[in-house]
Amino acid sequence: MSSAPPPARVRGNNWRDLSVTPADGFEPRLPASVVVAYYEAPESLELTLASLERQTYPRDLFEVVIVDDGSNPPLDAPAGSPLSIRVVYQEDRGFGLARARNAGARAADHEILVFLDCDMMPEEGWLAEHARWHHAANDALTLGFRAHVEVDGIDAGAVRTRPGSLAELFADRPSDRPAWIEFHMTRTRQLTSDDDDLFRVVTGGNLGISRSFFESVGGYDETFTQWGAEDTEFGYRAYTMGGLLVPVRDALCWHQGAGAAPSEDESASLKLQQAKISQLIAHHSFRETAPGRSFTVPQYVVTVEAGEAGDQMSTAEQVLANGIHDLVVWIAEPDDHEAVAESDRERVRRLLGGDPRVRFGPSAGAPSGIPAASFHITVPAGAAVRPTSVARLRRELGSGARAGVKLPDGQTARIVRTRALNRMARSGISVDDRTVSPRPRRRRPRFSAVHKLGRVAAHMVREAARIRSLRDAGDLTVWFLSWATRAAAWRIRRLTRWLYWTARRQVHALRRLARRMYWQARRLFGQARRLFRAARQLIRRPSGLAWKTGHSDDAVPVARYRLGPDIAALGPRAEAVLAASSRVGSAVGEFTEAMIVDTPETAGGIAAASGVGIVVLSRSDPRVSVPAFDAERLNPVGWTPDHRSHPVALGSPDHLPRTKRVRRIVSIDARSTCRRAHHVMDTAAYHVDAPTRAGALAALAAVGTVVHMADKDAELHHCLGTELYGLMADETILTAGQHRREAFSVAMRRAALRDHSLRARVRQLLAPTGLCGPALPTVSILLATRRPDQVAAAIETVASQTYPQFELILALHGDGFDRVGIDRRLLALDRPARVVEVPERLPLGAVLNEAASVASGSLLTKFDDDDLYGPEHLWDLVLSNEYSRAPLVGKGAEFVYLAGSDVTLHRWRGAGERYVTTQSIAGGALMITRHCFDAVMGWRPIPRSVDQALIADVVGGGHRVYRTHGMGYLLVRHGGGHTWQAEDDYFLAQAHEARSGCDLAFAGVS
Repeated sequence: MSSAPPPARVRGNNWRDLSVTPADGFEPRLPASVVVAYYEAPESLELTLASLERQTYPRDLFEVVIVDDGSNPPLDAPAGSPLSIRVVYQEDRGFGLARARNAGARAADHEILVFLDCDMMPEEGWLAEHARWHHAANDALTLGFRAHVEVDGIDAGAVRTRPGSLAELFADRPSDRPAWIEFHMTRTRQLTSDDDDLFRVVTGGNLGISRSFFESVGGYDETFTQWGAEDTEFGYRAYTMGGLLVPVRDALCWHQGAGAAPSEDESASLKLQQAKISQLIAHHSFRETAPGRSFTVPQYVVTVEAGEAGDQMSTAEQVLANGIHDLVVWIAEPDDHEAVAESDRERVRRLLGGDPRVRFGPSAGAPSGIPAASFHITVPAGAAVRPTSVARLRRELGSGARAGVKLPDGQTARIVRTRALNRMARSGISVDDRTVSPRPRRRRPRFSAVHKLGRVAAHMVREAARIRSLRDAGDLTVWFLSWATRAAAWRIRRLTRWLYWTARRQVHALRRLARRMYWQARRLFGQARRLFRAARQLIRRPSGLAWKTGHSDDAVPVARYRLGPDIAALGPRAEAVLAASSRVGSAVGEFTEAMIVDTPETAGGIAAASGVGIVVLSRSDPRVSVPAFDAERLNPVGWTPDHRSHPVALGSPDHLPRTKRVRRIVSIDARSTCRRAHHVMDTAAYHVDAPTRAGALAALAAVGTVVHMADKDAELHHCLGTELYGLMADETILTAGQHRREAFSVAMRRAALRDHSLRARVRQLLAPTGLCGPALPTVSILLATRRPDQVAAAIETVASQTYPQFELILALHGDGFDRVGIDRRLLALDRPARVVEVPERLPLGAVLNEAASVASGSLLTKFDDDDLYGPEHLWDLVLSNEYSRAPLVGKGAEFVYLAGSDVTLHRWRGAGERYVTTQSIAGGALMITRHCFDAVMGWRPIPRSVDQALIADVVGGGHRVYRTHGMGYLLVRHGGGHTWQAEDDYFLAQAHEARSGCDLAFAGVS
C-alpha cells in the first residue's frame, strides 16, 4: 500500500513551490474516484462517460461514482462500459447538488476525489493532471478549467474513436471560456498573490481534493437547496482551512453547450444565495458590515485568555463594546479547574452566557470551535482594550499572516489569519509575527460613565460638607438638577441620532426593495404582453413568408406627423417608398409642393404646369428608392442583449448555402422573435427585388435585429449603403459572442435609423429640389472644465464627432487657461464655437447654466473633459431623441476605465434602450431639449450631483427620460479629482466583464 502524501509546505498559496512530478514522467500509484453529479441528462452523460473511457490514467486505478439527484426515471448503471461504474440514487428534495457531491464522496472507495459535472467532457490527460498534484500533497484543491462548445451532431462513438484530442474534434466549432475566471486569474497572478479572496475561482464541476481534506473541511453545505454559490462557500472553507489552491490548466473539460447569461429564475436564485453566503463567508466583499450587524460566521474570534473571573469579564465587555461588531468573544476556561474557583467561573457564564456573541471553551478551542472565521485574536485577561483595537489589529496585519499590537497597559494582543493557523498546525510551517507598539501621541483622558458618576458623587459629598445655610443647599440642588438635565439631554441626543440613522437605513432598504419589485413587475408585464402578441400573431398570420410592404395597418400603424412640404407619390415604387406615412398623397393637389415619381413618364406634364418640385426615382441614388420606416414605430426600445443561441431564417433553408442552413423559419414581420435570435439569415430568394429587400432588412435592423446576408448583391449594396451592407455581410456574425453581437446590433440600428427612417428619406428626396424637409436639429455641446491640461484632448474628442450639425460651448471654470492656444484649436475645429469664462467661485451647476445661456442649439448635451466618446456618440443621442420622443435622453456609464487598476469594465449589461425614472444616466452622456431645459430652469446651482438633480427635476416635471445603449461612451476614473467620489471596488463589484488596460474597442469608442 502506497504511503499518503504529506501536507503542502509552501508559503502563502505559491503552488509553484510545491515539488510535483512533471506530466511526462508521472507514474500513477494512488487510486482515484471520479464523482459525477447527474440529473435527467442521459445524452450529456453518455458523452461524458465516453470521454472518461479515453483517460490515460490506468483503469484499474480509478472508479466512476454517479450520483443521481432524484431523476425520474432513475438512472441505471450503463451496460457494457469498460469503466468501473456505480450509481448512487438519492431522493429528489429539490436542487440537491451539494447533497449529491457529499453522497458521492461517502460512496467513493479511494483517497483522491475528483468531482465532475455530467455535462463536462474531459480531455485524455484530465484525471492524470489532477492526480499528480494529489500525489504530492494531501491538502491541495486542484482547479480544472473548462471551455464551452456546442456538441450537436457528435455522438459517443465519435468521442471514443476520435484520432486525437477533444480540442481537435471541436476545432471547427466556436468555443469560449468563462471571462470571469480569467479575470480573477489575471488579478491574482494565477492564484499566487497575497489576496485573501482566491477562493472565488473554485467551481465544483471540475475539482480535485483528497478524501481526508474533504472531510476536514466538512464537505459541501447541504443547506444549499437552490442554484448557485455552493461552490464558492465550499471554496472559502477549504481555503480558510489552509488548502492549497492549484490551477491546473491542462485538466481541461469541454462543457456541452455554449456559455450563456443566467436565466431570470437563476438570477433570482443567485440573489437569494448571495444573501445566504453573506452569513457564511466571513469576507468583507461578501457582506455589508454595518454598525450593529452580526452574522452566522463571524469575521473575528477574540479569545480572552484564562485568568481571574473579574479580569475576563472586564476584557470581554470591552471587546463586545468594540467599534467592529462582526466578532465573537471566546472565553477561555482554564485547563486547571483549581486555578479559578468554580463559583467565579459560573458567575461569568451567567453574566455573559445570554449574549449570542459569547462562547465558552478550552484555551486553544476557538479555531476548532469556529473554524470558518477569517481571523483569530488573542487578548490577555484583564487587558485594556480600546474601541478601535480590533480595527487597528486588522490594519497592522495588512496582507501578512500574523501580527501583534501593544495595548495601552503594556500587554500584547495578537491576530492571526485562520488559514495560516491551520497551515501551521498541519504542516509545521511557522508564520511571520510582527508586534507594533502604540503610537506615542497626546490624547485627552477619556472617562467611562462610572468614572464620571464617581466624580459627580465626590463633588456632591465635598459640597454637602460645606453647606451652612438653606441657600447653600438650594444652590447644590440646582447644580445637581442642571447636571442631570444636561446628562439626560446628551443621552437623548445620542439615542435620537441613532434612531434617525437606523430609520433612514430602513427607509433606503425599503426603497430599494420597492424599486426591485417595481421593475420585476414591469418585466413580468412585458413578458405577458409579448406572449399575448405572439399568440395573436400565430392565430392571424397566414403560413409562409408574408412581408407587409409599406408597413400596412396590420403590421405597423402609419405615421401621422408632418414631414415638411406636401408631397405626392405617383407610381408603385414611389408609393412604397413613403407608404409608412399618412401625410403623403397619391395625387397632385392644390397645395402639393413636391412629387415623387418612378420615371419621367409617370410625371407627364404635371410638374411643368403646376410648378411642383419633382424627384424621379429612376434617375436618383438607388438608396432613395428603398421603402422607409417610421422610427417612432420601429425602433430598439426594449432591446436586451439576452438572446437564443440559434439563428433563424426568413424563408426556406434550401435557399441558403449548405454551411449556413438553419432549422427555424420565422416571418419577417415577427420582429420580436427576430431580434431575440442570435442572428437572422437572409438571401435574395426571399424578396421580390433589391429595394424591397433593403427596406425589409433596414426595418429589422432598426429594432435591434442582427441580420446576416448569405449572398452578395451589388444592387442591394447601393440600396442599403456601404456601412449597413458591410455590417450585414460580415462573416464574423455567425460566431459572435454576446458582446460582439451587441456591437453588431448597435452599429446596424444606428445606420438604419440614420439613413432609412421616414425623416431621413424625405431629407434625401428633397435635397435636389431645394425644398426644406425635416432638418437635423442643431446640437450645442456644453464642455465645462477647470483643468487646463485636459482642454486640447477634449476639443479633439469634439472634433471627432461625425454628426454634421453641432456647436461647441467651452466653459473655462477658473484661471490658468491658455486662451491663445485654445482659440487656435477652436479655429481649426471648423465648427461654430464660443468660449465662456466663469469665475472659480461659482459651483458647477451655475457654470453649466452660463454655457447654456449662450447656446443656440435646440438640443443641449454635456461632455466631460476626461471621459472618452466614440465618433458616433452625438448620432446615438440625436437618434434616440427622435425615436423615443423623450425630452431627455442619454447613456448609462456601462463602460468604465479604472486608471488605478488599469482595467476596463462592462457593467449594467442590458439596462439600456428603455424609459427610466431613476437617475441611471451618466452626466457626461445626457442630451436634453431646449424647451425641457427651460421648463425645469436648467441645472441647479450646486457644486456636485448636478446631472442627477437635473434628471430628478425632469422626471418630477412630468417629462419622460430615455436611456439608450451604453456603447461609444467610456467613463474614466482617475485616483481623484472627480465630483463623484467612489472607490474602484465599487465598480469592480458591478462588472459583468473586464478587460485589461484601456480597451477602447471593447467600449465601442474606437
